[in-house]
Amino acid sequence: MAHEDSDKRSEGNDQGRTARLIPVKIADSLTIDSSDKNKFPYPAEYEGHLGSVMISYDDITARTAQLARLINEDYKNERPVLICVLKGASPFFHQLLSGLRDLKQGFTFEFMRAKSYVGDSSSGSVNISGLDYSHLEGKACIIVEDIVDTGLTLSQVIPTLQKLGNPKSLRVCTLLEKRISVQRHPEAESARMAISDRYVGFSIPDQFIIGYGLDFNELYRDLKDIWVISELGIQAGGNI
Repeated sequence: MAHEDSDKRSEGNDQGRTARLIPVKIADSLTIDSSDKNKFPYPAEYEGHLGSVMISYDDITARTAQLARLINEDYKNERPVLICVLKGASPFFHQLLSGLRDLKQGFTFEFMRAKSYVGDSSSGSVNISGLDYSHLEGKACIIVEDIVDTGLTLSQVIPTLQKLGNPKSLRVCTLLEKRISVQRHPEAESARMAISDRYVGFSIPDQFIIGYGLDFNELYRDLKDIWVISELGIQAGGNI
């Protein structure tokens, strides 16, 4: 896997993080030969919709195991409540729980929905549903997400859970964190400050990605690896 030693475009994403919490950085120039369909399988109906693999399933699995170990180190004497943000985080969530089981870490889990994406961009508003807040009261809680983009979704989810659930603590564990420019997304700076306490798998370039739970209008969640969508895929608008 190619990753960067430093990121000139990252807007202070690693400030305040200890070394153990700094994510693996995927280089802007990373290219993976994705032509081997046995190594990188996908349904025939997606032909032409996929650009190149950004993160392979093997790398996702290895990094998720590392995140499970970090959580285990921090919660050895507790039974955290892990809250899966549906639908996108589901594959990562189940992989993470498997890693925690292997480490004999106790936990409980809940599910919730936080809808913010329409097509290939954030809608700027979030609809939260499906969570029994009474199960969070007085508990150490971890929100499990697929990706932090602008951070707007989580910046609204977190205060809602704190107010209605009254957890003892609330952290975030996300598989991906996108490197974005605050010049183009000025709202991101304050939003990300609100979710600074988080575990992050990978820091990725500002590209539109699909697969491993990530969708484009409900397509491509079933891909095993994380891909950059092709121009044809974007033009198709989530239709096959």
